[in-house]
This record gives sequence, C-alpha cells and structure tokens, in this order.
Amino acid sequence: MFYKTVLRFTFLPSFINILGPLAAFTIFIGLTGQHVLAAEPGTIKGTVRAVAASGATTRSTFIADAKLTLTNRATPDQPLRTVSNASGDFAFENLPSGDYMLTVEANGLAKATKEFKLESGALLVIDIDLAATVNESVTVRDEEGLASTSDTSTSNIIRIDTLKNQPLRNEIFQNAIQLTPGAVNDTRGTDYLKGTRAGQSGYTVNGADVTDPVSGALAFNIPLEAVSSVQIEENPYSASFGRFTGGVVNVQTKGGGDKFKVSAARFFPTFHNIFTSKVDTFRPRLTVSGPIIPKKLFYMQSVEYRFSRTYVSSQPKPDNTIVQEGLNLFSQLDWNVNKNNSVRLNVAIFPNKIRNLGLDTFNGVNPTPNYVEHGLLFSLSEQSVFKEGSFLASEVSYKTFDINVFAKTNLPFNLAPEANSGGYFADTRRKSSRTQWQETYYSRPIEFHGAHSVKAGFEFYHTQIGGQLRYSPIFIRRIDNTLAQRIDFTPSSPLNYRYNDAAGFVQDRWVASAKLTLDYGLRIDRDGVTRRTNFAPRFSMLFQPSKDARTVIRAGAGIFYDKSLSSLGYIDGGNANDPTPQTAQLEQFPERIVTNYAANGTTVTDGPRVFDIRIGGSLRSPRSVRWSTQVDRQISSSITLRLGVIQRWTKNDVLIDTLTGGVGTGTLLLTTNGRSRYTEFQSVLIYNSEKYGHWNAFYVYSRSRGDLNAADRFFADTPQFVVRPNEYGRQPFDSPHRVMFYGQVEVSKKYKIRISPLIELRSGFPFSAVNERLDFVALRNAAGRFPLYMSLDAQVSKAFKLPVVKDKHVRVGVAVYNITNHFNPRDVQMNLTSPNFGTFYNSLRATFKAKFDIEL
Repeated sequence: MFYKTVLRFTFLPSFINILGPLAAFTIFIGLTGQHVLAAEPGTIKGTVRAVAASGATTRSTFIADAKLTLTNRATPDQPLRTVSNASGDFAFENLPSGDYMLTVEANGLAKATKEFKLESGALLVIDIDLAATVNESVTVRDEEGLASTSDTSTSNIIRIDTLKNQPLRNEIFQNAIQLTPGAVNDTRGTDYLKGTRAGQSGYTVNGADVTDPVSGALAFNIPLEAVSSVQIEENPYSASFGRFTGGVVNVQTKGGGDKFKVSAARFFPTFHNIFTSKVDTFRPRLTVSGPIIPKKLFYMQSVEYRFSRTYVSSQPKPDNTIVQEGLNLFSQLDWNVNKNNSVRLNVAIFPNKIRNLGLDTFNGVNPTPNYVEHGLLFSLSEQSVFKEGSFLASEVSYKTFDINVFAKTNLPFNLAPEANSGGYFADTRRKSSRTQWQETYYSRPIEFHGAHSVKAGFEFYHTQIGGQLRYSPIFIRRIDNTLAQRIDFTPSSPLNYRYNDAAGFVQDRWVASAKLTLDYGLRIDRDGVTRRTNFAPRFSMLFQPSKDARTVIRAGAGIFYDKSLSSLGYIDGGNANDPTPQTAQLEQFPERIVTNYAANGTTVTDGPRVFDIRIGGSLRSPRSVRWSTQVDRQISSSITLRLGVIQRWTKNDVLIDTLTGGVGTGTLLLTTNGRSRYTEFQSVLIYNSEKYGHWNAFYVYSRSRGDLNAADRFFADTPQFVVRPNEYGRQPFDSPHRVMFYGQVEVSKKYKIRISPLIELRSGFPFSAVNERLDFVALRNAAGRFPLYMSLDAQVSKAFKLPVVKDKHVRVGVAVYNITNHFNPRDVQMNLTSPNFGTFYNSLRATFKAKFDIEL
C-alpha cells in the first residue's frame, strides 16, 4: 500500500507534468537536428609498446614519440594528433561521444589501426603492441582503478563488475567510496571523504547534481545494474568542479545498444541465521536494454526493490531492527539524432522509508522516528559536434527530494543515561527542488608551444525549499530519573525559501612536452545564500623526471568554495546579509527554551531561558585551500607504488554557538567563523596481472581537526538533542590509521571460479564524556576511542553456462562479512554518571549473503 500510494499520488502527477514538456523538447531537437539544450566528455588514453619474440620469450619496451591520429566519424577532416611520451603513454581528452578510428605509427614497426565507439563520459584504455612484422595487437578496455599515468590529478574509478564482485554490504554505488584512500566509512554507512562531513563533497550522475539541497549530502538511489562506473576524484583541481571542499563522486550510467539484453540479480532473499524463515535482505533487480530504432534510438530500464533489516544486538528481541524498504526505478533514452548531435534523457524515481531510524543501544523503538523520503530526477543532455572538431555539451536537470520524519507516539521524549524513552521530539516535513542548467564548450586542441585543450562553461541552479518544523519538549533526566533539564520549543512559521546560484569557469590542459603536463584554470561562483561572488584559481601538474619513464610526479594547489548551507536562507525573507545581521532571526526555526533543575528535580536553578537564533556578522561562503604532492614509481611491469601528501585548510564554515544573556535570555549565534584542517599521508601499492588478478593495498595516516558545532547537524532532519558551546578539536570521524586490501582473481578459469577478498583495519572514532545535563566534560572527542575496527570479508562465485541460451552464464556465489566476528561496536556509553561509562555495545556480527546473477 505504501508504494501504491507513493507512486500514484506523489510521483505520477509530477512525472506527467514534467515528462510532457521534456518529451516535446526532445522531439523538437530531433526534428531540427540543431543544438538546443551536459553530456559528459570522454577520454581515450593508453600505452604504445614494441613487442619482440625470441623463442618462447616475449619482451616489450615502451615507445616514445609514436605518432597517433584519432579521427571522429562526425568530423573526418579534423583528425586529432598526439605523440606518446617517454613512457609510451598518450591521452586524448575532452572528446565527444561517437565512432572513432585510431591509427598508430612508429619507425620500423607495423602500423596499427583500430575502430571503436566512445560512449558519453567513457574512459577507454587502449593498449597497443607493435611488432616489426605485420602483426600487431590493439586492446580496448574501460579504465579502472587507482593507477593512471597521463592525468595531473588522481582518481579512483570503480566499474560495475568490481562493485558486483567485491563483498560490499549494501550493494549500492556509494560503496565505491570506501575503496578510495582518504575516505572513511562509519558502521552506519556514512562516508567522510578527505576529512570532510558528508555534505561537503560533490555528487553527480552523468554530470547532474544529486545532492540534497538542504543538507548537501548525497540524495539519490539507483539500481546497481544501471551503473557503468563510479569515479571518485581525490583532488579535483579542474575548475569545472565546484561546490565542495572534500572530493567529487560522479556516477556514469549504462545505455542501451543494438543488442537486446536482460539481467537479473538477487531474486533469492537472505534469511536470518540461514535456517530461519525471517528475511534479512531481499533486493531483486531487473534491467532491460536494447534498441528502439537500430543504430539510432536506444533504451535502458532498471528497477530494484530493496528490503533490509539492520540488527541492534544490544536491544531486546523482537524490537531490535531497523527496517528499510525502497523502490528504485531508472530509465535512460539515448538518441543519435545525426552524426553531429546526440541526446540523452534520464528519469529516476526513488521512494524510500525507514522504520526505527536511529535505533541503537540507547534509543529503542519508541524514541526513534519513522522516516519517509520521495525522490525524483529528470535529466536531459545534448551534445553538438561542430565542423572544426570542437563540441558543446549541455544539460538541464530537475530534482525533487521530500522528507517526512515523525514520531510513533505522543509520549514525552526523555533522555536518560542508560536508555532514552517516550516519543521522538522532532517532526520534520519539508519539500525541496533544484533546477540545474549547464553549458560546457570544448575547443579543438590548439598547437602553441605544445598542445592545449581548452574548455569553458557556466552553471545555473535554482533551489526551492518549503515545509514545516514542529518540535515537542525534551526532558533530560539523571541516573535516579530526576529532571536535570527541560528544553521547550516555540512554534515556527512555515519554511519558504528560494535562491539562485551561478558559476563560470575556464580550464586549459597544456601538454608542454613529453615529460611535462600542466592544468590550470579559474572558477567564479555566485553564492545565492550569502550573495557573494567567489574566485577560485586552480593549478596541477604532471612531471616525468627519470630517463626510464617509470617515475611520475604530480602536484597541485587550489582554492575551493563549498555550497552554503541552504538553511541560512530562512532569515527575514531570505536576505542572509541583512544590513543589521546581528538582529536577523531564523524565524522559521523553533527557538529553544531551556530550564535547569536542582538535584531534587523540581527546584529551578536557571531559566526558563529563551535562546533566539541570530546571525553574528556578515555571512561568507565556506572556503578551503588545498595542496597535494604524489609520486608514482613503477617497480615492475605489474607493480606500482604511490606515495602522497595532502593538506587542506577550511574557513568560513557555518557554526552555531550558545551565548547566555541577562535573566531569561540567550542566543544561539550563527556565524561563518568555522575552520578545520586536514592532513593526509598515503601509501598505495597497485598490482595488475592477467594471471594473478588485480589487487590494491593502501595505508593512510590522517589527522582531522576543526570546530565541532557545525550548523548542518543543528538544521538536520533529525537535529541534535542539545546545543553546547563550540570547541575546536578532533572531528568525530577522525581515524588516524587506515589499512585496506582488496582485489579479485579467477582461481580457476576452467571452472570460472572467482574470489574477491576485502580486508579493512582502521583506528576507532573518538568519543566525548558528558555529565547529567549532557554538558561536555573536559575536551570534546577526547574521552577515548572506539576499539580498532577490523573486518575480513570475502565473496566467492562460480559461473555456470545456461543450457538453452548460447554464450550466456549464471553466476552463483556467497559473500561473508566480518569472517572473524571481530568486535566492531557502534555505540559507547558516554555519560559519566552511568556505572557503565566507557562500555561499548552493538557490534556488527559475521553475516552471509547469497549471490545469484543472470544476464541474457
């Protein structure tokens, strides 16, 4: 009934209202054949080698200065040319999608030619082996992994096969983030990239922003089979990236082709303790793709139903589970209008509900809320290739994200040292939408003291937020159940706010020589919340100093401006920079009324004290400065070692602090005075072998410090219970040491058996100590750390031939998580008045999950 109601009454009207104009717009593009409306540019890179055979031994050497010519069928008279560098590497970047032919020539060796198709946003690797005879080998594959020799900054590219083969718990594309050095994932699934909070990184799908307009965090779900690759930019120095301080995660989706395909996965549920009838997870996925008009119009449709239970071992049965249920639908149409124009339409719908959100050791079923979200995404992109070989990529997208958080009971909400009780205090109903328009122009390569690849563009965002917040009283009780503090809330007016953001950028990639590549650019952002214009220059480089071409040095520096917290717009009609900011109030948020009580629980010692929410000083946009240096050394043909250092300083973060005034008055003061600092050293070992598989191992030392009263937690859909004075110290996600090892190998090609282990060890997160009123005692996040987190996971699968369908397989297997059943607690008793202070609870136990995939 839930999904029938959601789809019928919530999504269907919006779907019809928006799809109609977009469909008409798409038809108009097809009829005119002209650019009206950003398809993602593609990249082709690879290595040229000379191959010599001596008896049974084959040897290869890198070829420098090999001549490569790339021709796009849409512009056959405008070929692109380059030469391989000292290590035989080459790259063609900022390419439109289309059909290409690559020709490779080197003195004394046979010429190689290869034709292939480049999809929008694809990253193709072409390995070229040239021999002295007419024999040559050209292999085309999708790029994947941490190793890259032609880019000035590093990224981690995770393809769909790796996502499906690695033992990742939730089977969602977000799992790829934890496979990246400098990313930390907590046991509740939240990712912290490069020492930042979840809302400080950028997330896109085919270039369209998919973050929550309010929190800035990822707010998008998609079936795993619809994903082609996930690219995590560790140091995104390109000026085309903006609105973040951490990293950038971009998802590329699959399209249809000239062959009809069907894939199905996870149609068998996982049962609790294997032998019981209680279902733990059930996530069936079905994907269908193929041609509507051969070589012209293609479709891909993917649907997924998700049901899962997360167990809290420290709560009594049967009230010990968080139950999540969701539906993800993703559709894609790709239209090759003509040889110069192509159009892509994406439609995604992803309703989701969670029962007992936040259930843990101290919050049972009643004091936790239920959570319902409705998400919708439309994206229309177009690519126009011009006669001189340049092209224009455009995109218009529309996203909605609605949240309802509500209590199960009207009982008063009580916070006590051992267990909270009553009904949840915050009722949140909000609706948000964002319209995005992007235009990016990619010039034809320019020859001037080397090769220049220039791109320039602009972005425009229109955001609307509405809803209502209703908070009920909070009662903070001592260990003997007497009342220590009471927090009441004033009524608030409905949320209603809209604003516009805009940005422009120009970026040049200059291949100055075979050994040196420079990337530099400038980005200008107009922040619609703070009403400020921000300038962000960026620079990065790649240098190969050694004669053997096995050493690569990368360095970069840049300024980055994050998206401002949208909640700051709820100030006197949305004017964040009021002429008298010290008197501006957030009237659309409930104010807190705090009363403190003596030990008997009835005598008032302070209050009632009303805390107004006010702005302190003129608001500024969050700003970070980052620099990094990395050295890659190819130890052998299969092994590469990377050492790197990253530092980032952030200021102008939004803080909320408590100030007490005269009798009965106080202020929750919002400022943009927040600051943080992140330092990282990484050591990465990459091994690639056709025989022994692909393996990655890394160790990361990091240090994350900053102001701890970040305002996004106060304005969250599940806001923090109490607000205490700000401090500067360890971030709650600070994990100094992290080690990860993962990979996959075909242990038996004859029997098609694949093994994919994953090992992670990291320092436990810090925690604080609090007293009977939940005031912090001593320094925050300095009372201790959670125990060492260690998890050994593995997935084993085997492929079986289908008896009826030729050349098709079914893959069956099992994934095992935390094989050693290591104690990985998720909760700790922080209240000093409890006799259990410092005790850890709620560990993730060893679990099993069956695997069954079929593709026709």
